[in-house]
Amino acid sequence: MKIETPILKRLGPVPFWRGERKCIDSLEAAYRRAIEYATAKLCGEAPTSSKAARSRAV
Repeated sequence: MKIETPILKRLGPVPFWRGERKCIDSLEAAYRRAIEYATAKLCGEAPTSSKAARSRAV
């Protein structure tokens, strides 16, 4: 699934970011998990556990 993050890309690099990964990559992973969770909830399905979703995003 491609995640569109035009606002984040337009803002550019986050000052003082100290993560090992680029900030945009970390935020896109969080967006992907949020989209999967929200889609499952809206469709009446049981959302995947956060640990399983996190391991897929990394």
